[in-house]
Amino acid sequence: MDYGFDRPVPARVGVETEKWDLMEPGLDPGIVPLSVADMEFASPPAIIAALEDTARSGLWGYTGWGDRYFNALHGWFASRHGWQVRREWVVQVSGVVQGLGAAVRALTKPGDGIVIQPPVYPPFFRTVRDNGRTLVESPLKLENGRYGMDFNDLAQKLARPDVAAFILCSPHNPVGRVWTEEELRRVGDLCLKNDVLVISDEIHCDLIQPPFRHVPFASLGEEHAQNAVTGTACSKTFSLAGLCCANMLVPDPAKKEALEREVERSGCGTYSIFGVRALEAGYEQCGPWLDELIDYVGGNYRYLRDFMALHFPGAFVAPLEGTYLAWLDLSCLGMEAGERARFLEGEALLYLSHGAPFGAPGFERVNLACPRSVLAAALDRLLTAARKRGLAVQEAAPAGTASNIRRNELI
Repeated sequence: MDYGFDRPVPARVGVETEKWDLMEPGLDPGIVPLSVADMEFASPPAIIAALEDTARSGLWGYTGWGDRYFNALHGWFASRHGWQVRREWVVQVSGVVQGLGAAVRALTKPGDGIVIQPPVYPPFFRTVRDNGRTLVESPLKLENGRYGMDFNDLAQKLARPDVAAFILCSPHNPVGRVWTEEELRRVGDLCLKNDVLVISDEIHCDLIQPPFRHVPFASLGEEHAQNAVTGTACSKTFSLAGLCCANMLVPDPAKKEALEREVERSGCGTYSIFGVRALEAGYEQCGPWLDELIDYVGGNYRYLRDFMALHFPGAFVAPLEGTYLAWLDLSCLGMEAGERARFLEGEALLYLSHGAPFGAPGFERVNLACPRSVLAAALDRLLTAARKRGLAVQEAAPAGTASNIRRNELI
């Protein structure tokens, strides 16, 4: 079925969207954001219909979750990821970031060390620091064009006596890695050896490019499951970030009880009837929509990769295994981070997620969940701006590569 991902959607301006309306003040009104990780696609038709029915009812009272909600959650993870989620594990929260913060407060102590792996999603840094814990960084390694974990460094950091938890980003935002079972087992075994809790952010788990496969950390076995808290949501999967509905899955009863107390104390268990209905409809009916989305995003990634290779051969584009977020090294432009941001926003009219908050100032993150025409126009503006600046760009296609750049095909 054609879900119309190529069809342009209206810009979400004037409705207080973070991505469009809350960019920095004073920018050109023609600037286009490929930044915040939500989609420029409408949610699946089945979800829209479910929310329309809910809206028409006019009855939007306090909402919990019951059999239908759990059956949808269980069925989705069993069929898509081979993971048998249990009802007694579920702690519903308003968002995964809020759930991560609650887990840090509930299951570690002030001053405890918490390991993260930059470049990584900026709220990880804040979750540690703002909750009075000690940030411990074990940076990823970029070798032979692919990111990986530095297990020697990670082993040293996890062995520190002050380290109590490790926040895993799986799949990894922004570098696009889908961790293998072998990698996850090595991480899990190190954490068990050192009595370090694994807090696993798996919000992008459904957005996996073939032939890669997401392995839920807690599916590795009972011992690993009992040492894990997993954050999931369908917000990235079905473009539902504004509906505030997520789940923390906690197999160990004592950890779950502690997390539930913190969720209640902090109020991050607040959610809406619309989020509940959307999750149920998405997990029950929208698998084919997601499959087509993944295929389309893969085409957008290849368009970006080939465009950069053609015109900016000094740029590095990380391979996309999961998420809909591309990670680029644009240090080849010869600008420091502030100047590059001014160039992108003021001259190319392109608003990206800059790398410094992720821990990598030379990089930019690009949201690929948009119609290909939007991506193509953005890259054309980048090329035009670079030419006007007199930057070194490649003007002629190497033999045999011009046909790789096609706007309307999944290449």
